[in-house]
Amino acid sequence: MIAASYLLLALSATSWALPSPAAAACRDINIPVTVAAPRFLINTTIDNDWDAAALIFNLTRRDSDTSADPLPIAGSTSTAVEGNYTVGATLCGTGETILVLTHGIIESKLYWDPTFPNAENYSFVDAAVAAGYSVLNYDRIGVGSSSKINALYDAQFQVETAVLNTLVSYARSLPHTTKVALIGHSYGAYLSAASASQTAVDALVLTGFSGTFDYFGPFLAGSSLRVAKTQDPTRWGSLDPAYLISADQYAEAYIYFAEPYFEQSVARWAYEVSSEPFAVGELPSLMATTIDFSNITAPVYILQGQFDLSACGGNCVGLINATADTFNGSEVVEWVDDLPAGHSLNLHRVAPTAFQMVFEFLGRQGV
Repeated sequence: MIAASYLLLALSATSWALPSPAAAACRDINIPVTVAAPRFLINTTIDNDWDAAALIFNLTRRDSDTSADPLPIAGSTSTAVEGNYTVGATLCGTGETILVLTHGIIESKLYWDPTFPNAENYSFVDAAVAAGYSVLNYDRIGVGSSSKINALYDAQFQVETAVLNTLVSYARSLPHTTKVALIGHSYGAYLSAASASQTAVDALVLTGFSGTFDYFGPFLAGSSLRVAKTQDPTRWGSLDPAYLISADQYAEAYIYFAEPYFEQSVARWAYEVSSEPFAVGELPSLMATTIDFSNITAPVYILQGQFDLSACGGNCVGLINATADTFNGSEVVEWVDDLPAGHSLNLHRVAPTAFQMVFEFLGRQGV
């Protein structure tokens, strides 16, 4: 296992600017998926902002992980339940290695490919294509261009893991593909790790991730979560009330950004354009799921903004060492814990350097 310092890596970097991407040959696609997975029975009702506030209070109590105040889960189905969904995705590039990108909560696939003016240095998709990779960038089910689903029954961690497993199979079936790597951010990092524990991949890259839920409290409380359909009826009026969104751009800045390492215009874009509601069923089902990290054999790279609130409580330095130990089935585990950024690593000024660090890691693994 290898730890690296951002400061040392930055000194060796030749430039902060990314190479100009080759013609990405991107196309938007819809991928039908059918998955079967057991469902947790989420024991909560969200009709309005009062209900949302009560749920967050219970999830952030200091005894929230004890039997005195269990997660709002009443049990689970006795058998797997089949679900049929359409995954909206963008497929780019012609490289033989394909990177499957999974975004986090209160996000969409725009996290990996922003649309604000002069966003080139913030686009992981452009950087990956320029580095010779193909990219499958998708909206998780319930988000953006993918199927809208029940926020309590269908939007659950194990269901979304099964969807990602299907996307890995889809990526491997493409004519030019020889290798598949999973790149996950935040909730998407947990999904990527869970998928890598269940299906063969060639590399696993995780950001916004520490493997512990110890610091979810400040994230959940600081989000000031509101019912999305009443918060912005024009954008989300058709969603069921158990989809939640942060109250305003300052709440989102608190949980995702770190001063002075970002542009405020980028944070405003993130809130106004790329943010998407997350489903209440996602976090309880994640916290009730045991990921078999020891079953991951692919090389693992953990890349962290130092000032990540939800992953590290605001300071990741020294914390990722223990996280790396959980990947004891992989012969290669490397990590960086001191990038000058908050949780939304790709939306900070250090993004170009972070992208190159990912590609250099993959290159060292022959991916």
